Amino acid sequence: MNPQIRNPMEGMYRHTFNYNFENEPILYGRSYTWLCYEVKIRKDPSKLPWDTGVFRDQVRPKLQSNRRYELSNWECRKHVYFQPQYHAEMCFLSWFCGNQLPANKRFQITWFVSWNPCPDCVTKVTEFLAEHPNVTLTISVARLYYYRGKDWRRALRRLHQAGARVKIMDYEEFAYCWENFVYNEGQSFMPWDKFDDNYASLHCKLKEILRNPMKAMYPHTFYFHFENLQKAYGRNETWLCFAVEIIKQHSTVPWKTGVFRNQVDPETHCHAERCFLSWFCDNTLSPKKNYQVTWYISWSPCPECAGEVAEFLATHSNVKLTIYTARLYYFWDTDYQEGLRSLSEEGASMEIMGYEDFKYCWENFVCDDGEPFKPWKGINTNFRFLERRLWKILQ
Repeated sequence: MNPQIRNPMEGMYRHTFNYNFENEPILYGRSYTWLCYEVKIRKDPSKLPWDTGVFRDQVRPKLQSNRRYELSNWECRKHVYFQPQYHAEMCFLSWFCGNQLPANKRFQITWFVSWNPCPDCVTKVTEFLAEHPNVTLTISVARLYYYRGKDWRRALRRLHQAGARVKIMDYEEFAYCWENFVYNEGQSFMPWDKFDDNYASLHCKLKEILRNPMKAMYPHTFYFHFENLQKAYGRNETWLCFAVEIIKQHSTVPWKTGVFRNQVDPETHCHAERCFLSWFCDNTLSPKKNYQVTWYISWSPCPECAGEVAEFLATHSNVKLTIYTARLYYFWDTDYQEGLRSLSEEGASMEIMGYEDFKYCWENFVCDDGEPFKPWKGINTNFRFLERRLWKILQ
């Protein structure tokens, strides 16, 4: 990353925002990415942002020097495509990392960007998230750039896989940006023509890109979300590793594996369990085959998901489900307890993940680069505590 990146701007003009953030799915001439950011410190009693600002793609110095006329479209495109170190995302990372942030604070970063990050920037963002486990990132994009390209679709999935939340900007977020990052002169945000249709189209495209399961997760994601703490703060989503086997006579044949996580969907708030069921029913399930499905999940299912899974098992006698959970979600709440019992009553086998299960997940669902699984302090003590809790619930 460039160590001499300039400081962020405080805001942008109205015409700049309207031109660059218009959510038309296909737009020409928007050669730069604009990035509005908000950094918050989690659990800060004031609830106020730690910092806010705006970045845009930079023109590299050689193009800037002694020029009084605007760059041609070709020069802009060449700069944007082939100079990723000057992209808005890289400007933000250079500025953010240069602030000597305290490691004992947890930061929540939100980006509102006119275009989704390019594959090169995604690589740097995923590296940044791996190196800063105390940072969470949400990326709300106005438009999807080159969403038909395999590399760009893969890049969006890599962000999702690295733990970043990726979503399409909705009306509330455009209005929020207008109020907080635009010199609006007291005027209200006015959505452009076909705003709702454009949002719906982009939302469906992103949902389709992220719908299929991931092959694996990054090590920092696994260690953070699967640690079997008795009280796990900041783990606000569920990660689900699955293995589907076909039962043939008295043995099973491995078939498909993958990873799901909660999707950021303002309409359905699709939990990982629902993501799996949707994918399994639409792409895999056949009434002529018998299946053994195994889940390794970071949190036990909520009552709603437990009810849906139990109903699914009741209507699909050809599916057997085993659930290994790293932690029990709200295990003291009677509704959550009843949800787990409903799963057990429909034939699901419920277990607490032990050392061997974590090791299996590490070797089969984590991009481990050949590194062995390193158990955390208290893994066995926490296992015994959670195992006793689950046993009492299911009695």
